[in-house]
Amino acid sequence: MTDIANNRKDPAAYGDFKTGLLVCWLSILALPIGLLAIGGGPCAGPRNALGSAILLTVGAVGIATGVFGIIRISQGIKEAKRLALLGGALSLTVGAFTALVGAVYLLIGVESLQVHLRH
Repeated sequence: MTDIANNRKDPAAYGDFKTGLLVCWLSILALPIGLLAIGGGPCAGPRNALGSAILLTVGAVGIATGVFGIIRISQGIKEAKRLALLGGALSLTVGAFTALVGAVYLLIGVESLQVHLRH
């Protein structure tokens, strides 16, 4: 680790880059939990308020971790080598996808929670 850090202009920026890579890839692991809360089928939705709360939480986590990872990668991208740039670009795509799906989960969670609280 010290050899890598010594060859870089700013070791802290490279640490931001590595943190962003890790967060972007870990953020996608939250998305299957949202699928469990939806309850299956293309027209299905959360069956109760707990499912809506789970969707709200997974959506917020997806958005927050996706955006955080994108910001960290953007801060440290100038310190990365060429192969790491390819990994960074792929991780940016994964982070953006996670944030987008998280936003959809959040929207579904808000709408379904409103329905469940009215009845």
